[in-house]
Amino acid sequence: MQKILLLSKLDAAKRQLETAIKLYFSEDDPVSIHTLSAAAYNILRDVGQNTGANPMMIKNMFLKYVIPGKEKLFLKRINEAENYFKHAEKDHEATLKYDTSLAEFFIIDAVNQYYQQTGEDTLWFKLFRGWFIALHTDLFNFPEHTAQQLQRVTPQALKLGKTEYMRKMLPELIKTI
Repeated sequence: MQKILLLSKLDAAKRQLETAIKLYFSEDDPVSIHTLSAAAYNILRDVGQNTGANPMMIKNMFLKYVIPGKEKLFLKRINEAENYFKHAEKDHEATLKYDTSLAEFFIIDAVNQYYQQTGEDTLWFKLFRGWFIALHTDLFNFPEHTAQQLQRVTPQALKLGKTEYMRKMLPELIKTI
């Protein structure tokens, strides 16, 4: 039996993001994670430009926390592999030395943009945001009270690893509903 889905662009972006996050925490295929997160990112960027939403990452809340002098590194991680996984007409024999953490930056920006445009913050988005901040405390200059909280929580979260963090934190997030 054929199933027909009626999806808005935001519905598609949400589904792509949640699937990318589930694959990420399951430590599944990094190319699929990156491709899904970049697709969602692009949808949200384009919808945002047409609806007057704040620009993504570059002028969004996270860039103001990047340690001065690390802005180029931050932006490089955002843009490097996006088209490599989609096209081959000009570089069909190329290879890519892919930093699998790049998808994390697409995901975090898309999660924040989705929230900005819809007001919806799903359990998967909250889970990823917590992990991302713990994983990348070296890139951000948070207010003192936030930095102190992260110093207490970050080592414990990272010691668990992605999959165990997901297994432990998802039920905790569900309790907050």
